[in-house]
Amino acid sequence: MGILPTSNFPLLVVLNPHSGKKQGREVWDSIVQPALNKAEKPFKLIESNAQGHAQSYFFDNIKPILTDLIQSLSAVNEPVDNASAIIRPSSVTLQIMVLGGDGTVHEIVNGILRGVEGTGYVSDEFRPKVEFSIIPTGTGNAISTSLGVTSVQDALDRFLVGNATPLRLMSVSTRAESGWKVHVYTVVVNSYGLHCATVYDSEEFRHLGNERFLHAAMKNVENLKQYEGQLVFYGPVQSYDRSTGSLTPVSSADSNGPTISLPGPFTYLLITKQASLEPGFTPTPFAKTSDEWMDVLAVQNVGKAEIMEMFGSTSTGKHVEQKTIEYFKTKTVELETPTQGRLCVDGEFLTIEGGPEGRVRFEVISDENIQIFGVYA
Repeated sequence: MGILPTSNFPLLVVLNPHSGKKQGREVWDSIVQPALNKAEKPFKLIESNAQGHAQSYFFDNIKPILTDLIQSLSAVNEPVDNASAIIRPSSVTLQIMVLGGDGTVHEIVNGILRGVEGTGYVSDEFRPKVEFSIIPTGTGNAISTSLGVTSVQDALDRFLVGNATPLRLMSVSTRAESGWKVHVYTVVVNSYGLHCATVYDSEEFRHLGNERFLHAAMKNVENLKQYEGQLVFYGPVQSYDRSTGSLTPVSSADSNGPTISLPGPFTYLLITKQASLEPGFTPTPFAKTSDEWMDVLAVQNVGKAEIMEMFGSTSTGKHVEQKTIEYFKTKTVELETPTQGRLCVDGEFLTIEGGPEGRVRFEVISDENIQIFGVYA
């Protein structure tokens, strides 16, 4: 896969000029566009001019985009009985380059999936692939950082080489009459407690770039709260064992019943697919972008000293040795809160109701008709 199968079809470049420190346009003009021109790679530039724009664009346009791509790769056989037989591919690869942050990737993923949802457009007979080149011009750049991308040029080089790895999704589902209904798909992190409050409050410090999270975190640590809730794991679970320094199976169960539970309250809770959320901040060091697990970092009912100790070790991942930190790998986990609460899902916010009816389920996507995304690594 990679650049060759779609070399004559334009690369879709999504430019978010407002992400991070607003350097996206300068990076595009001075580095990325010249590199694409030199590589003779055709492109179509899409400027994301407001929050939600990228999601709306792909929701409205993904089917015609894929149709055009299919037609560009379709073969025509010799005429048979005065008619030409058109052979359409069973899969195509759509390349999307993002000059922005993880939030822009989140929007595109959800726009694409909502755009084809329920239409039968993606099926076992036709399954497209969507491969992202993420040029890190956002605030956190969690996906790029977790994949070890060190610079804009590094990201470009990886795209031109064309080696893609799966970009695994998580679903966030809420209760519905028929069971569970997917509310949103996430690619980076879902959080509750201190991390969610930090992201929420960081908006007032957005002008500081990456530093906004530090300022917001210190504000919330100073007024540290505990967040009531219960976390319930289902199916196979691995737990970090400090005595061996490794992840070991807690249960290999694959039934509908719960495997283990954490009673809370939670000071800090992350459910994520990425090892690093920004450079120098690696809260879930065993997480992998492409594996079929979610990593859960849970800190229950601790004080300021323990939280500050954790923050002081997250650059190296050594914080997992703290006795107050619990670390798991799982495929399905549910969160229930006794009263109304707030979740952070890839930087957006979801209000959840208290009690069993407000329970939220997080799952790693295994459905091949949804798990169609990759990222150049």
